[in-house]
Amino acid sequence: MNESFSVIMSNAVNRCNCIKVEDGMLQSIYPFTTENISGYIDKFNLKDKSLLTVGSSGDQVINAILKGCKDITLLDINPYTKFYYYLKVASILSLDLDEFMSFLRYKDYPEVFADNKNVFNIETWNKVKIVLRLIDYESYLFWDELFQTINPIKIRNRLFSLDEYNTDIISSCNNYLKSQDLYEEARNNVKKIRPTFINSDIFNVDLKRKYDNIWLSNIGTSITKEEMIIKMTDNLAKLLNKDGLLLISYLYETDKNTEYEEHWNIIYNLYNTFELLKDYQPYLETFTGIDDLKFNSNNMNDSILVYQKR
Repeated sequence: MNESFSVIMSNAVNRCNCIKVEDGMLQSIYPFTTENISGYIDKFNLKDKSLLTVGSSGDQVINAILKGCKDITLLDINPYTKFYYYLKVASILSLDLDEFMSFLRYKDYPEVFADNKNVFNIETWNKVKIVLRLIDYESYLFWDELFQTINPIKIRNRLFSLDEYNTDIISSCNNYLKSQDLYEEARNNVKKIRPTFINSDIFNVDLKRKYDNIWLSNIGTSITKEEMIIKMTDNLAKLLNKDGLLLISYLYETDKNTEYEEHWNIIYNLYNTFELLKDYQPYLETFTGIDDLKFNSNNMNDSILVYQKR
């Protein structure tokens, strides 16, 4: 066990026990994506291509693998991202779809307003850990230490975001959760792929290679300075292969006709954003929005802001 893993492990235990941690890492793990990945994934050619993505839920990686992507790098500032990805993969390999949901779902599961008391239950963990130990030993050590010593509800509440949609939305947003057949296809595919993991932020990472596709999730929606939007795009655009696509930002409840409101984050000011990034000539791809999935209203769209390297 190396020193950095020891520090990460100790910090995780302290967080679960409500002991203050001075490591500057305030981000929680997202249990599942908060984006409609299935709405935009077919805008990208992923089969046998390379992908750099962020996303602590690991769902971007699993959905990309399902589409035939075989060269994947997951970049995230959260050091627990790798461990959760492999916990998810081991769960897919060990459990059927219903068991997978029961083990990893928490908020509003199995019913709205009824949180899942069986999340991370030890009986299911004893099935999952056999596989996890084989596919990533460090991840096994991380979760076994937590699950054997700390109440699972504490783990779920203190390491994870509580921003979790209901089962229908999670399944709609993730192709690998839409049906038992797709789940089994994902099971066959994930065991063949070993992603590369980089624990860093997108503004400081120094990468020496290029990619066919880069996904920056919804990071752009939390940026508060125009120059940082430019810096983010500059840093990542140079890592694209020719004709490669950069997903600059996921934009909720937005299409080309959306009028900006002053209290919104600055990237939603589309006129200004397109002017800031005019050298890249970005464009919008629009699809069914999360709120549309939530309320079945058929009038709410989300979009992704995209740049293609020519």
